[in-house]
Amino acid sequence: MTKRTSPDGIDAVVEESVELLQGFELTEYEAKSFVALSRISTGTAKEVAEVADIPQARVYDCMETLHDRGLVDIQQSTPRRFRASDSEEAVATLQRQYMDRLDRLRELFPRLESPDREDESVDVWVMEGSTEVSERLRELVSAAEDEVLLALAVEELLTDELLAALDDAAERGVSVVVGSPGEPIRDRVAATAATARVVETWTWWEAYPVRPGAVSAVLMVDGESILVSADAASSLPGVSNHRAVWTDSERAPLVKMLRPLLARAVDPSGVDSFASP
Repeated sequence: MTKRTSPDGIDAVVEESVELLQGFELTEYEAKSFVALSRISTGTAKEVAEVADIPQARVYDCMETLHDRGLVDIQQSTPRRFRASDSEEAVATLQRQYMDRLDRLRELFPRLESPDREDESVDVWVMEGSTEVSERLRELVSAAEDEVLLALAVEELLTDELLAALDDAAERGVSVVVGSPGEPIRDRVAATAATARVVETWTWWEAYPVRPGAVSAVLMVDGESILVSADAASSLPGVSNHRAVWTDSERAPLVKMLRPLLARAVDPSGVDSFASP
């Protein structure tokens, strides 16, 4: 079968449409058949095959599947003719099918959880890699509802994404306090997250830049999520790496231990509210 080239530059649109439809559990031939039929509105299997550049014998099965999905109407004539749903109707149909599946998952997932889940031991997670640690810091800050306490000692962890998360948290009314021994870090935070409080702290550090192996960041969010990272040895010269432990449960011993220490380090005024129970 000879591949035809469209003179009106629509090939890219066709290709992307086929690719996206495959993400909705259509096979490649089904997606190509629907796109081809949409371009001609109505047609026979032969016409669809020519436009889609697929074997005619495959079109019939594709049309049956598309009909079952509510995307194609079939006219029982000789030869049979097919009509594609209009674009708005097709999108609405696919959206409705996937919303139904999501609604069903919302019903099923809670039934999968153990009834004793709240009584289980609290997990503390370990992660390694500067990019991974920075991203986890950002995710925890982005989820903050009341308070963010962050002590940070290395600039490589202060990514633009983390800065944006700090700024966004402060803008939506979260109390954001950032402490650092490094003036460049304090300046960057102050310039980006204008409503955050920035303080100088040396609780975990003797010098800046910090020594190899030192704590690189300590974060507590809403008094229950906490992350502690340290500079980790790397076999590559001049390359820093970071290893972190974190948890998002206030029942973890790590949270209770670090609550008062972190509060004193970056927010002395809030020590009482973060005292261990």
